Order: sequence, then C-alpha cells, then structure tokens
Amino acid sequence: MTLNQLIYATKLNTFKNFKKASEQLGISQPALSLQIQKLEEEIGISLFNRSTKPLEVTADGELFLSKAQELLNSANQLSRFSQEITESFTGQLKIGIIPTLAPFLVPLFSNRIQDQYPSFRLDFHEAITENVVKSVKHGEYDVGIISTPITTSGIHTIPLFYEAFYLYLSDKSIGDSNEMKLEDIPYNNLWLLDEGNCFRDQVNDLCDLNKVRKEKTFIYRSNSIDSLIRMVDTMGGVTILPELSTLSLSGDQEANLKTISGIKKVREISLIVTKNYDKRRFIKKLEEYIKSNIPKHMIEKGQFEIVDPNIHL
Repeated sequence: MTLNQLIYATKLNTFKNFKKASEQLGISQPALSLQIQKLEEEIGISLFNRSTKPLEVTADGELFLSKAQELLNSANQLSRFSQEITESFTGQLKIGIIPTLAPFLVPLFSNRIQDQYPSFRLDFHEAITENVVKSVKHGEYDVGIISTPITTSGIHTIPLFYEAFYLYLSDKSIGDSNEMKLEDIPYNNLWLLDEGNCFRDQVNDLCDLNKVRKEKTFIYRSNSIDSLIRMVDTMGGVTILPELSTLSLSGDQEANLKTISGIKKVREISLIVTKNYDKRRFIKKLEEYIKSNIPKHMIEKGQFEIVDPNIHL
C-alpha cells in the first residue's frame, strides 16, 4: 500500500468518476483503475461498486477511505513540518469563507496582515457552508470561516466573534421607533437570500418564512447581501442584514437600520479546522488579525441569543 494509492482512492471517492478523477490526478484512466485494483487486492476490500453510475463507495470502503483521508492529512502535516517550525511567515493558507461574510470581513484585516507579512499568502475561496466544511475535511482548505455551531464529525471550531442581526427598511416603511418586533415585519416585502445559504436558514429561525411564500408575488433569488440592500433601496420593503455588512452603508442608508426587539440575536462566526490540523501558527496569526480589526464589542460573548444555522453534515 502506498500513499499515492490512497491519494488516488480518496480522489476517486471525491469525484465518483474514473475519468474526472484521473484528469485531476494527471494520470491516465487505465493507470488509475489499475492502482485502485492493486490497492483493493492488497487490503482485501472492495472500495467501490463499479456497476453503478455515478460510482458508489461500499460500506467497507467508506470506513477505509475515512481512515485513509486522516492518514493523508497527517502525511501533509509531516511534509510541511520543517516550514511550520521556522519563524518566518512564508507559507500559504487556503481559506474557505461563506459569501455573506467574505466581502465585509476580509477587507478589514487583509491589507494589514499583508503589510506586516508580505510573504504570507492568503488564498480565499468563497463557498457555501457545506462545501467549506467538506473541503476542510478533505484537506483542500487549511481553514474555513463560517457561521457556527455545526453538527459534523472531524471538525474543531475556534469562535471568533458574534455578529448581530439588523433590519434594513426602505425610508417609506421606517416609522419612528429604532427597533421593530419580528412579528411586525411586512412579509410581503421581505427580501431574502436564496435557499441553500446558511444565513437564509438563520433568518428562517427568526421569521415565519411560510408567510413570505404565501404573500409574496415578486420573488428575487440572490446570493448577495449587497443585492438585497439594493433591492430595498430601489423597490422598497425590508431585509435582514448581518452586522458587518452595515459598516459599509452610507449615512443615509444607516438611517434605515432598525434593531430587533427583545434579546439581541446574533450569529457566531468561527474558524473551522480538522481536529489534528497543521499550520497552527499561521491559523493563529489569522485569528489574531481578524479579532484585532473588527469592532471590539463583537468579540465578547455577552447577553444575546445565538441563532442556529442548522448545519448537520
């Protein structure tokens, strides 16, 4: 059994297709098939059911490939160990981050960390929560930045800060009060992110979205917080914003913000890593720069309610 064979098997598990896996690995399809066959013969286990399309992993194969991925993660740790023990920050972090956070968080700290450590490469990838978690598990990302808590195996979370939810209304529907009850939201004019986004799921916990489905006659499906703000500005209505997105609003737009009545509702933002993660010194530096460049009141855990993003993987 070789590490290359384990790499081939886990890559085939990712793509469930010999052609796609071989292209990613840079080898021929017959060569990949031969190596998988040799591995199966040596371990005495059939990893894949080749009669199905897409390819299916057998029950024994699922267990074996899970352990194989852990071993490959450890091998990657060892290969980078010499770099990890040096004092210079000359490596790279591949970072997965959710789209409702990336454009508002990354600009707050990225220039400062690059000025201080010009050889420290930060490679950001916007992706939905499910894909960030899977890529961290498979070693494709070194670290993820998502909304937590999450229910999944093999992942360790490092809480960063707590981001409040705000209502953003058009000036036509502002009213005199600086706050609004959730039950008073005009659901027929509530703009939402598209389904499949964890921020949408958190809003679902806050609001009765069945009312939106019943009452709304014009539906705009978006994956962008900025798009929701623009829809409210141009077409009226209301949306729900995470706190960091409000920092980039103009003075006129800030006047359209309302807090939610009752106990403060927040989403917890965390780093996620595998339990035996490497690049610890780099990830710690990322954590430090994020925490030192966001509003201080967002770091402390106070009297508020964390809205569950309902992530079960």
